[in-house]
Amino acid sequence: MVEEISKDHEVQVLTGLPNYPKGEFFPGYSVLKGPYLENFGKAKVRRYPVLQRKRGFMRLMLNYLSHIFGAGVTQLYLPKSDWAFVFATSPITTAIPAILWAKLNNAKVCIWLQDLWPDSVAAVGATNRNSILYKTLGLIVSWIYKHTDLILIQSPGFADNLKEFGYTGPMYVVPNWAPGLDFENTTNPEWLKELPNKFTITFAGNVGKAQAIDTVVAAALELSKNENIQFLIVGDGSELERVQKISKENSLRNVHFFGRRPIDDMPGLFAASDALLVSLKKDPIFSKTIPSKIQAYMAAGKPILASLDGVGSDVILKSNCGFSSPAEDSTALADSILKMAESSVEKRTEFGRNAKSYFNENFRKDQVIKQMISLLEKYK
Repeated sequence: MVEEISKDHEVQVLTGLPNYPKGEFFPGYSVLKGPYLENFGKAKVRRYPVLQRKRGFMRLMLNYLSHIFGAGVTQLYLPKSDWAFVFATSPITTAIPAILWAKLNNAKVCIWLQDLWPDSVAAVGATNRNSILYKTLGLIVSWIYKHTDLILIQSPGFADNLKEFGYTGPMYVVPNWAPGLDFENTTNPEWLKELPNKFTITFAGNVGKAQAIDTVVAAALELSKNENIQFLIVGDGSELERVQKISKENSLRNVHFFGRRPIDDMPGLFAASDALLVSLKKDPIFSKTIPSKIQAYMAAGKPILASLDGVGSDVILKSNCGFSSPAEDSTALADSILKMAESSVEKRTEFGRNAKSYFNENFRKDQVIKQMISLLEKYK
């Protein structure tokens, strides 16, 4: 977004030292050396120290608290502004320092909501909806919403949840866009060149509990006798080792794991794939979201296979860019995969063309940013 700053707007970014998703500071960054001040295009980036985001409940909680404390202290050095704009991935508690800063500086708060707390915490098994933790998080979320002037939601499915936790202000659907990658001039990554020439289905991104990778591996097991189909799982996450073990225990030769790879390799990976796969757990909260990888897949102009419910599935079906099956139904997913593999090249090309067209009409970066700026100016 900062790349689109016009001469009429000034943006200063406040964020922690980069360490997600591996829980290791990126090369060139450290608590002792920072850097804590950088320029990114026309935006000034001010960073604060954080505890690295490691796996495990306590380490995760400490990371969350370090964001609140680090941002709360560092934002004292920010200049006065009209808006505190929060890009609210998990955890939503990152909005707390922004709200406090806005109160001290007579500014307004806008949250671009990417995740629904506390329900998403319960959906991945970290708590349950009757627990003290869930109820405590619910009170925090209600307080955040009460002190927010404008909320942008990445999916229309979020609206009812916001009302449930007491938000009554203006709310608009503002979808995510895809990373700015060159899908027109692609080269096959070196690490793919040894793979056999088969019908290739690729899952790319976080391999966590929310993604229900078990379903993908179970579908691969059902299709293991089909020697013409192979699966590529490219990414890292909390469930990677477990699903690798499942694959090994079942001697699945049709599933290939590549771990985390550079984002610049994604256009070549997608181009080398016959279809791209997106999956989510079966939970009411996940049926309300649009996984951000859908935008990236559509931007690549490739057919999409979806194993999910609700709004995300609706996008696939409405755009006519592939097939969708119910979340966590491996048999239905295997059937969709066979259907895609047996489709003509012309049909798959049509799916890819429809995906690209839907992306251009709904998810282009310049369109989304123009919508955001218009809303911020309207409610200033």
